[in-house]
Formats: sequence, C-alpha cells, structure tokens
Amino acid sequence: MQIAPMRSIGTVALVLAMPGLIPASSTAGEWRDQELRLHPEKGYTLQQTLALHQRFDLATWNSGNDIDFSRFAYLNTSPFFPHAWIPRAGQVAKLESTSDPQIGETKAKTAEGEMTLDEWTAGHLDGVIVVHNGKIIYERYPRMRPTDRHIWWSVSKSVAGTIVGLLEEQGQIDVSKPIQTYLPKLANSEWSGTPVIDILDHASGMTGLEADDPDAYTDPQSPYGLFEASLGIQPKPPKTLTPTYDYITTLKRQKPSGKRFEYTSVNTFVTAWLAETVTGRSYPELVGEMIWQRMGAEADALLAMSPEGAPGAHGLLNTTLRDLARYGMLFTKSWTIVAKEKVIPDSLIQKIQQDGRAYLYEAGMLKPKLDDYLGEAAAFQTRQWDFVMKDGDFGKSGFHGQTLYVSPSKNLVVASFATGKGYDTWSFARTIAKSLK
Repeated sequence: MQIAPMRSIGTVALVLAMPGLIPASSTAGEWRDQELRLHPEKGYTLQQTLALHQRFDLATWNSGNDIDFSRFAYLNTSPFFPHAWIPRAGQVAKLESTSDPQIGETKAKTAEGEMTLDEWTAGHLDGVIVVHNGKIIYERYPRMRPTDRHIWWSVSKSVAGTIVGLLEEQGQIDVSKPIQTYLPKLANSEWSGTPVIDILDHASGMTGLEADDPDAYTDPQSPYGLFEASLGIQPKPPKTLTPTYDYITTLKRQKPSGKRFEYTSVNTFVTAWLAETVTGRSYPELVGEMIWQRMGAEADALLAMSPEGAPGAHGLLNTTLRDLARYGMLFTKSWTIVAKEKVIPDSLIQKIQQDGRAYLYEAGMLKPKLDDYLGEAAAFQTRQWDFVMKDGDFGKSGFHGQTLYVSPSKNLVVASFATGKGYDTWSFARTIAKSLK
C-alpha cells in the first residue's frame, strides 16, 4: 500500500539507452519523435521493448521514479521474474457491455481536486471497468490493452484471504486456533500462539511492518525489505538470505496479537503458506483450482514466484482487467454470469461484511488515509480486505493505484489498474455505489 513519490525521468533516456537501434532509413530526429511517444494502449515496438529492458533495475523497478518503465514492468512482469502459470478452464464467461455515459460524468474528490471519472481515467489510470448487474457499463484503457495482464499488487492479498476463508468453510481451518496448529514450522518461532484470524486481519503483532515502519520501503535491511529480497523482487543483501519460508520463522514479535491493524505483506505470505500446508498443494495450484478455473476467466493468470518456489501471494498476481472484474463478481449476485457453481459461499461473504473488529481498524495508523480515499469512515477491515463499509461494501487496494471495489447489495464491481497514483478510484466507486438503487 506504499504510495511512492513520482518523478518521471523523461523519455529521452529510452533512446539514449539503446544506441544503434535507429533504423538506417530514418534520421535520429525522426526515429526519436516516433519512438519517444510511448503508446502502451497500442503495445510496445521492438525498439521500445529492448530499450525498456535495458532500463530494468531490481532496486528501483517499482519505485515510480521512472513511470514509463514501471508501467512496462507492470504489464510485462514475466520476463523479469520467475512465474507460475495459472491456467483458465472451461468456457469464457462473456460480459455484455451496455455503456452508460453518465458513469463517466460521476464526480468525486481526488488528491488533485474534484474531477469526473472520465477526467480521472484519462489523466491517471492504465485501465478501469465498472460492472453493474453483470453488465459492463463503463470501460476504458488509456494506458494498456484490454488483453494485457497487469500486476494486481496488493489486491492479490484478497485472494489469499479468500482461499483460507474457503478452507474454513470446508472445515479444514479454524481461524480461532493458533497458527502452529496448522504450521508446525512456526511452533518454535515468535509466531507461536498467534490466532489465524489475527494474521488474516493484519493484527499479528509481528515485525515486517510496512506503513507502520518508516524504514520499510527505504531500508533494504528492514524486516520488510528483507522479506521482498527473499522473494527476489528486490536486491539480496551481501549476506546470504534464507528462502522466504525460512526467513518468516526469524521474524520477531513487537506487540501481542489482536491489538491493532498493522498492514504487512508478511501476514499474507503466512496466510498463503497456511493454505499450502493444510492442503498439500502449492499456492498457484490452489488459486487455479479454487478460484481461477471455476469462474470463466478469459485468460490464464500469472503469479511471480521466488527462485526457491515461494509464492508472491501478497502482490504479484497478473491478469487482465476483465478477469479482475470477474473475480469481484464472485462476491455479488452476478456470480451466475461468471461461474456455473457458487464459488464464494454467502456465509463467507457475511463473515467479511459482519465479523470485522472495529477496534483494530480504529487503532491503526492507516484508518485516516483509507477513510480519506473513501470520502467517509469505513466500519472496519478484515480478512485481507482493506475496508468494509457500514452498508457491506468492501474493497482492496494495491501499490500505485490498483483498486477493487465490491458492492454485493448493489451488484456492483469497480476495478482499476494504474501506475504511480493513489487509490482515488475508490471515491468514484463509492459515489457510483451510493447513486445506484
């Protein structure tokens, strides 16, 4: 959920990075004029692709300082990191489109002042989709193609929470029990005694904090920095780092669990590890078997993995925007359009809507920021979702502006991909939800 400061270094570097790529039939000036105009909504040329690959730097690839490269990486993560393939299955669930021009005229507050959804989309988003009553009523792709797979970042966390919730519904997990009940490897660690629900709710009390630790995103030796390094998405320190599963066991307790909402991707990794251990299946297999192959996805999904096979469950899922919307629809009455059988039981949706602990959210430092993006106070957060509203709507954000908003009562899903912006799309989603009957 980090929001990095943005500073575009300009596109001149793209040309300078790959001398010798200027076609013989073009002057340097003509080629530069053509090649500097990146149009990700149309795809990247060979020259642009090669030049952007040369700009890859493991320490800064997702910093947002180089917006052009970060967007390229968010749309093309598989060349840079190992990935697990999560295949789709069955017929594609087709989504009917009935455009509603009034949706684009929806006004909401953003960090840059009040504007319409059309204005916000044109100036800030890679792609956005609004689905109401199972039909697409608004869809735009200003900086990506509809068929592109874009990184979800922390929206991915909701999938891990959902999988554990499904295992709970099946009777395989009791979230009130301590984590070592299911993960014996944590029995002799400081995780011991932490109830599963506290890990799901980002209230484990363990180190590895993100927003609550001022050094989390700037110090590669911070517990969170070392977590990302163990996964291979940040540089490894000079001292040999153990695989992620082993690294997690070394984390320390910084307060009793169940006291405060403290956001950290480490909790999500443990959530995914829990599901793997209980089922004996790898996390990518579980995502496929329990969700992706049951919802009529239009494309296979990708999940970045560490070189040792640890899943990037906290943020490294990559899919098309429409498939993100289909996933959201599983939590609404429109599930019948995207699945043959109900994937998410009503009982699990009710737990999300009703069983959160408001005192955790109230005590967390992120509450003011999340409430500001929503334009009103949320009731609580729970089960890896960032917020649940009093009317039962809920949502999840991801680094650099990825958003998913689900309104079961209004049968509404709003999803967006972005590079380098905050979560202001939530304010539009909330306004749209409240305007619907």
